[in-house]
Amino acid sequence: MLLAGHWRRHRGDRERGIPEHCRCGEKAIIKTSGTAKNPGRLFYCCPNGSEEDKFHLFTWTDERIVEDVEDLKSVACELKTEISSIRDELDAFEKQLQRLNIRNDLTRNHGGCCSIL
Repeated sequence: MLLAGHWRRHRGDRERGIPEHCRCGEKAIIKTSGTAKNPGRLFYCCPNGSEEDKFHLFTWTDERIVEDVEDLKSVACELKTEISSIRDELDAFEKQLQRLNIRNDLTRNHGGCCSIL
């Protein structure tokens, strides 16, 4: 059964989706690219990082958001399947309860199967 809350999916050696922290432990921040190749493009990075430093976090926000949407679609599909299964179980329980109520009514109305005279 799936539980609501925070999840992370991994691809290779890195987490998918929106990063919260750099591997150094610093909270990820969002900056805007000023390069000619990616003008105005947003990216997540570590406040301790630099262009030369490959240890600290750097990733494009649009790519990570797409990953989150893909993961959410997958979770939504799993939840739909789980809901359908739970509905089927509920239907079966309701039918069983209905049969038991009918049996109980018959027993109560007819005094059971044996009567003492």
